[in-house]
Amino acid sequence: MFTAAGLLVLLFVAYDVYATILDASGRSGPLSGWVNRLVWTAARALAFRFPRPRRHRLLNIVGPMLMPALIVLYLLLLINGFALIYLPRMPSHFNVAPDEISAPPWVESLYFSGVTLTTLGYGDITPRTLFARFFALVEGASGFALISLAVTYLITVYSALERKRVIALSFYHQAEEGADVAGFITHHFFGGRFHGFGVVLRMAARDINELQESHAEHPVIHYFHPVAVHKSTPRIFFLILETCAVINSCLDEEEYPETCGHPEVRTLESSGLHVLDQLVVALSLTCERPPEDEVHATRRLQRRYRQTLRQLAAAGVKTRRDEREGWEIYRARRERWEVKLHGFANHLGYDWDEVTGDKDLRYAADEDAADSAKP
Repeated sequence: MFTAAGLLVLLFVAYDVYATILDASGRSGPLSGWVNRLVWTAARALAFRFPRPRRHRLLNIVGPMLMPALIVLYLLLLINGFALIYLPRMPSHFNVAPDEISAPPWVESLYFSGVTLTTLGYGDITPRTLFARFFALVEGASGFALISLAVTYLITVYSALERKRVIALSFYHQAEEGADVAGFITHHFFGGRFHGFGVVLRMAARDINELQESHAEHPVIHYFHPVAVHKSTPRIFFLILETCAVINSCLDEEEYPETCGHPEVRTLESSGLHVLDQLVVALSLTCERPPEDEVHATRRLQRRYRQTLRQLAAAGVKTRRDEREGWEIYRARRERWEVKLHGFANHLGYDWDEVTGDKDLRYAADEDAADSAKP
């Protein structure tokens, strides 16, 4: 019975390691997924009791803690799994140094399993039957393999996080260091035309697909919460999808056919919607509309649409002549993704206004705003 229980524990850990570290299916193993959700849910519930800056700092701790905690949990399960196999055979299948203090079999089993898995091998307890030697060899190899995989996993995850920050900073600087989509568009406008904008959109589509693959290979990336909102995944999605909405609804199609009809705009919008859907499904989110009635939602979108038109016009960009038609297109585009993005942002611990910059287009984080307000 002990041997069977130990083997089940070992098989469970092996499957979870495979699903979490080796399999790029977009979902963690049952154990790691449960641990990630449990810790994040508890941390999020606690964080939302504090002001926004402190909330972000608290949630920022979760991601870096999850990976070492999971590795420690794997080690403990492996130690206990092999100890269950050794327990009914301790000490009859082992040589125990005669001058050692005697301990109950379960203590000796845990001790021998621990020093074997971590490859310490003190030598005070050694296997003397073929069965015990075989499992000791398997355990030592398992410990070495797990530690090697853990190191590789950490390096890979942090490389993906670095790439994510680079993408976010690229959008941040092009969007006038905030959530200013009109600024992002006019950043590539000079001399009455758009220059290199198609290349930027193509790179953005590639970047967003790379982000999706990174989250699929390493779902723990979801729970790395940047304190600076402009480095967050929801802000990246907002800038991408809002840019496509503004191009389709605000720019004069006759004046800029090479931009409004550019296939890269459709590619970027399709990629953004697809990747957002995939992330929402991977997190099993039930997305609901922002807590506001339809009248306030319409006013909020109209205010953003008119503000964007004014910014574009001030930069010399010719806007759509039929403003009402443009408004209907803009609202329809926003409705395709706003609910999902709101649910995604809320789950990751961000407020809607700080992701979209509805109150301040240059918003990054409360502490940054407070610092800039100081004399």
